[in-house]
Amino acid sequence: MLELTRPLVLSLDLDETFLEGDAQARQDLLDLLDNSREQLHLVYTSHDTAEELIDLAAKAELPVPDVFLSDSGTTALKGDGSGTIDPLQRNIIQLWPGKPAVARMVEEIEGAELLDDDSPCRQAVRYEGEEVYSALKEGADNIGCHLVLRRNNRVDVLPYGVDKGSSLGRWVVEENFSPMHVLAFGESLGDVSLFGRGWRGVCFPHSPEEMIQEATRFHNVYVAQYDGPAGVLDGLRHFGWIPAQVEA
Repeated sequence: MLELTRPLVLSLDLDETFLEGDAQARQDLLDLLDNSREQLHLVYTSHDTAEELIDLAAKAELPVPDVFLSDSGTTALKGDGSGTIDPLQRNIIQLWPGKPAVARMVEEIEGAELLDDDSPCRQAVRYEGEEVYSALKEGADNIGCHLVLRRNNRVDVLPYGVDKGSSLGRWVVEENFSPMHVLAFGESLGDVSLFGRGWRGVCFPHSPEEMIQEATRFHNVYVAQYDGPAGVLDGLRHFGWIPAQVEA
């Protein structure tokens, strides 16, 4: 029976590969999570909305987590759906200047366009060229925000100091967990914030090359050999949370 060798806070960045990955690896991962609940805490993260993240976790038949960190880390929900995680969520809201302030900033920059974004404390923006990106970066700073770079000339405007990594880190501190017990998986370029925070990290081989290059800058971040559940097992095995001799 596959079990964890020590306590673990497992932060998974979920995408469609969890639905399309190797069926046996997915079952092995589910068995591991089920067998290890007494020493396991789960966090699911995504750039998508909370509704989309919860739906994906359900489709992948993953267990109920302690936390859903959605909207690029700007929404923190309890895994049982009973509400937001406070004071973490209250602090994020207090830092957010509001969508009208972001809209006014974007409207003043030629070549920048607001995108539809239902996230309460985030605004997606499309831009054209490096000069526009630089203008957005300066404008965001002026209203107490920062940018997270995404694909296809998109950036997310987030409250200053808030992203997936910072939100995970604040929750870890509030729950009094040791960083030595944390393993965070990232998938896209906007997930670099999950790395370099004192805990261990893993990115997937299908991640953008820029993401992999950033990840390899950190001594405690591993590039998995596989995607999806098989990659999660590979990362756990690499860092010794499951025995190295056990096959996925």
